[in-house]
Amino acid sequence: MNPWALLVPGFASRLEGLSWPGSTADRIVFTVLFCALVDFVKLVIELLGRSQRRDFTSDPTQVTAVIASRNGARVLPGTIAELRRSLAGGHIMVVDDGSTDDTADIARSLGCEAHRFERSKGKASAIHYAIHRVRTPLVLLLDDDTRLGGARLPTSLVLEGHADAVAFRVLPDRRNRDGARGNNFVGAVQRYEYGKSMEIGKRFHDVTQSVSCVSGAVGLFRTSDLNALHHLHTCVFQGEDLQRSMLLLLSGRSIAFADEPVWTVAPSAWWGWLRQRLLGWYPGIYHQTANSLRLLGSRRSSWRLRYEMAYGLYTLLSDPLKTWSMIVIAFTPGLRFWGLVVYLIYLAFETFPWWVIRSQGPRWRAPFGVLLFYPIYGAINTVLRTLALPVWAWKRHVSGSMRPRRGPLDRVAA
Repeated sequence: MNPWALLVPGFASRLEGLSWPGSTADRIVFTVLFCALVDFVKLVIELLGRSQRRDFTSDPTQVTAVIASRNGARVLPGTIAELRRSLAGGHIMVVDDGSTDDTADIARSLGCEAHRFERSKGKASAIHYAIHRVRTPLVLLLDDDTRLGGARLPTSLVLEGHADAVAFRVLPDRRNRDGARGNNFVGAVQRYEYGKSMEIGKRFHDVTQSVSCVSGAVGLFRTSDLNALHHLHTCVFQGEDLQRSMLLLLSGRSIAFADEPVWTVAPSAWWGWLRQRLLGWYPGIYHQTANSLRLLGSRRSSWRLRYEMAYGLYTLLSDPLKTWSMIVIAFTPGLRFWGLVVYLIYLAFETFPWWVIRSQGPRWRAPFGVLLFYPIYGAINTVLRTLALPVWAWKRHVSGSMRPRRGPLDRVAA
């Protein structure tokens, strides 16, 4: 007996009834099943191709931390307190990006080097302004709400030439600075999502030092590289960390992954999560499509990096088709059966990663409810990526907020 028939009565007869090219409904079903197969193959490749964890030594005297902050007076003290476990105050530079609070004054009172823009120029411009003033060979870029905790700075990976930049294991904090937000279902789903990205995705690309994105939450860079390439950055906030990483890879630099956990603040409610993805992350991906194509065709790119760029481009092209297929399946009574089948397929794919990933310690596994919800979560992300295309077009060509900002006023204090 077909094992699927035990789970979904009538599955075998429905499968036998499909034919290609067949009807439009049949094509939709085959398209969705094909996309599921592609996602499964990607998961298997990355699970089987992961690197071993890297050994390194740490010399914090070679590092200056740069924090671009806007209205961060509330979170800066905690961030700097943890950072000073590794770095002296003179090695911490804060750029106040036109804050309306006392961000710069707070930074100075904590012994940091502080600079202030009278008007906001954006995170990327604030970072570029600071890099020219760094006097150490390495720069640690981090957000004003990133908790470094006990993470070591993997300086030997860069100073000894193993890589030109290093990504960390970035995880969402389980609580915010004021108490127990983030210990809800939204937080649990994101912790699993981040953990999966680090444990599978970044460890896979670490084999060839071709990690495609150093998180904007934290990353270690060679100062000279950031200085040499800053003029190529568009200074657009959406995807600014992705663009910085891609510029390094396009110039022949390499990016490694250090398994050192650091903690970032993630949205604690669905509305904040939706805004983050629809208005920030996913338009930023569209903003970097040209660089993705360049990396895909570059002779310098490893096959793993080309594979990542190819899959990313496939995702952007297939997302509208997936979204349309999900709508048709949901609103066509005769096809709703296949919605359940696809859900069960993705649930089966997700079981092994859910079982092996321990994002917050050797005994911590995401709640079982996260596993059951994750295929739906993936479908929601697919819809948001589809909707992000017109958002990007509006911001790029109508409002102008995502147009390149390379003028002198974007890089020097007013």
